[in-house]
Amino acid sequence: MKALYVFFALLTALAVCSQTYADSKDLQKGLKYYGKKDYKNAEKYLKSYISQTPDPAAYYLLGYADYKLKKFDEANRYFAEAYLIDPDISARTSYITKKGRKK
Repeated sequence: MKALYVFFALLTALAVCSQTYADSKDLQKGLKYYGKKDYKNAEKYLKSYISQTPDPAAYYLLGYADYKLKKFDEANRYFAEAYLIDPDISARTSYITKKGRKK
């Protein structure tokens, strides 16, 4: 019985970790495309990432990508969502300055 409990605990942990890894891959791809100024692909991967992980920095970055694509209404919506999650969010605290640009 104890072995069965351990098995299910490990199975659950594996499922959670694999989902987190998949989400992280979407974020990394989104950041990569954003850094290359490929905002259309950045938008695609960032949308996938935020559908699983409500990260204010990712919302902010997605808003900026949509702004660059001249999708102003969508950009405004993503900026607003970022501010709802974290009222202190800004370009300085988002992935834009941390990961999205090469120095």
